[in-house]
Amino acid sequence: MSGTVWIGLCILLGAIALEVFAPTKVREGFLAITGSGRSDDPPRQNFITNMITRRGDVGVGMEIGGYKQDPRYFHGYADVERYGVKNDFCRMVTPGTAEDMFFACALAGTTGPSTDYKTNTVKDGFRISRDDYMRDIVKDGRDAYCRILKDKDGSYQPLCRRAFDLQFYNKDELDTDPPETIKTMLDFYVGCELWLRFRDDMVDYVDKAIIQTGGGLTIDSTPNPTVARGLTFNGIDQFVRLGDTIDLSLGNRIKMRSIRAFSVWVRFDAFTNNAHIFDFGDGPGVNNIFLGILGKGEGGDDSAQIRPGDKCPETTIPTEPSGAQFCPEIRAQTLFEMSAANVEKWDCKNPSVLARKLGPIQTKPVKTASTGPATRATLIYEVWDQKLRKVQIKVNRAIPLDKWTHILVTAKTMDAMRPELNVYINGNLAFTQENGYLPQAKVTSNNYFGKSNWANDMSGYELRDELFQGSIFDFRMYSNVVSETKGKRILQWGLEKLGLDNSFATVS
Repeated sequence: MSGTVWIGLCILLGAIALEVFAPTKVREGFLAITGSGRSDDPPRQNFITNMITRRGDVGVGMEIGGYKQDPRYFHGYADVERYGVKNDFCRMVTPGTAEDMFFACALAGTTGPSTDYKTNTVKDGFRISRDDYMRDIVKDGRDAYCRILKDKDGSYQPLCRRAFDLQFYNKDELDTDPPETIKTMLDFYVGCELWLRFRDDMVDYVDKAIIQTGGGLTIDSTPNPTVARGLTFNGIDQFVRLGDTIDLSLGNRIKMRSIRAFSVWVRFDAFTNNAHIFDFGDGPGVNNIFLGILGKGEGGDDSAQIRPGDKCPETTIPTEPSGAQFCPEIRAQTLFEMSAANVEKWDCKNPSVLARKLGPIQTKPVKTASTGPATRATLIYEVWDQKLRKVQIKVNRAIPLDKWTHILVTAKTMDAMRPELNVYINGNLAFTQENGYLPQAKVTSNNYFGKSNWANDMSGYELRDELFQGSIFDFRMYSNVVSETKGKRILQWGLEKLGLDNSFATVS
């Protein structure tokens, strides 16, 4: 064999070796077709990858061997074989219960079992997280499987299982430069004391709360729905009760006195009377922290209100549907002159300013000649210390009917006594309360979503509180101040999960 042939053969063998063991070096010196790095990218075409193709029997929604994929976790193509192309299909699988779950890759170019390349199981110490991704963390050409997990010191970190020749390593390593989306998620965990996403589960993502439901309330647990729908309440008998101990009290693991911010998405299907989105307390008017609406909402536009000089309604208790009604302030002298106690015009009798009896309770918005159907409602937020109401914030007509609305109530500073409170609606500052008040109760016993602590009070008046009718999504409690910038990132995350357009609100 001539020297030229030997030289050509050596060059060919060297190129093949580089393709296998250092594909990035080859791509630096030769023109290659590259993708964007997404899990659905087509493979890069080169000498080796033309021979090592993706499996046709395992993929998105396709599984063999009696295993079941869980698409709520990462499921897509990655490179764990170090061929320089994402042809290995990786996903979370289980042969049975959640304890048997593990992460596995069906290797490209193979025809045997699709789960031989894997991690250990949850039962054997493998920790899982819905916030997961795959990335080459040490620049060795192999993608590691990473997820956000709580570290030993209580902080949340991106911890990864590196890929080796035969399987994933059984110890976690830190990803020192995670993707931007993961950095955002890590920031969401900072100071977070309670995180109920209500996307397709009722799990506290910081693992402190216990959830119980009433009225047969359930959530659609279909894995990875295209659009999140939240947790939907019927307004008749459904609510959530939560706590951080088995007796469902709140304040043992979640320090209520340190809570400085509440964030939640809400959609009202109907304005049930004085509905509370959440209400943590010890009964009606005792240590309550609640967010809800005033009455049954208001109809018409913002100009539909009584002006000075107009006749005041017969009483401040409105006709159905009830709700906040504008009435000019009246001096005591004027009220005296309007009543039967005016001795200059009538014989002195008992005062006649009385509330009139109301008709039956209305369960749906009712059109009236004066206001029309209720289309918006006034947001109300209150903080009680024992039996004293310390803060009452009202944001007029802030909540639309049948539309998702994001609400953020946050302290403006870390003042432990009387910080200013800001209320943001869809990312926009709607109200500032000077000399606010933080929750003071160490532990509360009656903690609800969709139910008011006043709802159990028996009353013959229409103004009694009713259960919430609508949906709740992505509820969070923070022990630190949520800045306007972070609030807009929380808003943007919710917009994406709910499938809402960016024109929905100001998010820049």
